[in-house]
Amino acid sequence: MPDDDVDLDLLREAARDFLTGRVAQDSLKELAAMDWTGLLVEEHLGGSGWRPVETAVIGEELGRARNASTWFGCVLAAAALTTAPVDARDRWLPAMLDGTAGAGCTLAGDTVRVTTGDAIEILITLGRNGIHLYELSDARPRSRDDELMDVGRPAWRVDLAGGDCVLIGGPERADQLLAVARVLLSADSLGALSATFDRLVSYLKERIAFGVPIASFQAVQHRLVDLLVFEAKARAVVMKAARALASNDGSDDAIALSAAAHAFVTARATAAVDECMQLSGGIGFTWEYPLHHELRRVFTNAHLLGTARASRALLADRGGW
Repeated sequence: MPDDDVDLDLLREAARDFLTGRVAQDSLKELAAMDWTGLLVEEHLGGSGWRPVETAVIGEELGRARNASTWFGCVLAAAALTTAPVDARDRWLPAMLDGTAGAGCTLAGDTVRVTTGDAIEILITLGRNGIHLYELSDARPRSRDDELMDVGRPAWRVDLAGGDCVLIGGPERADQLLAVARVLLSADSLGALSATFDRLVSYLKERIAFGVPIASFQAVQHRLVDLLVFEAKARAVVMKAARALASNDGSDDAIALSAAAHAFVTARATAAVDECMQLSGGIGFTWEYPLHHELRRVFTNAHLLGTARASRALLADRGGW
């Protein structure tokens, strides 16, 4: 699966066709059957190899389809488990690769946020002390996080204080996987925005006001161009970061680019989807309309792996500012 634009376009098209109609379906096993959970796992361990670029494309299409599975956590957990002690790896890596167990991935802390926290068996945390694996029993305190709005992938708070865990990777590996996680989360938000924008353009071409399509009004066209430019910039920075991770693994340059992608998309995606809502007029304010689910998704993404400000600080630190 060489990394070139033609192959990536084919991958994007195939993924989009496959995901059509799978919005609310928990399709983790189907995604695993497509080898999408093992994209960051070496081939000798049953994966597809270290492929951040292809993984970012899949992540964008899953965001576009509003997929509600635990793919994000599973693909990162699978990657993390490749450096785990043999017992932990043999127990959980096969389940990640075949989609028979759910996983979450989050920043280290006593209380962490993770999407679909009621559907995961393990939790991977990334922090300065490395990568830790927590096995989540029914007794582990966890509750819905009502501060975040995504109803398709509801956010949960999980209390990890004092919980047993296994160290499965060092700090450098944690930095590398956190960079990948930021890129994938940004790609997810980009996919949600892309779906919203495409639907908006189609709507404005059909909606008639004063005898002409709304899309013909110059003021509307200027706002649409601003959205198109943001989408193009976001995709460019996400893919550049993914390519850096593919070629340089955990280098300072790759980590800085992932922080730049996360900061740029996180800071602006919610506002961009809200702009789509404004341009959609009355239909945009209907809660059942797909746009609202995409708005909630990008808002939630902006709070899962730190803020845009934190990523800017990391970028400044890596750049020696």
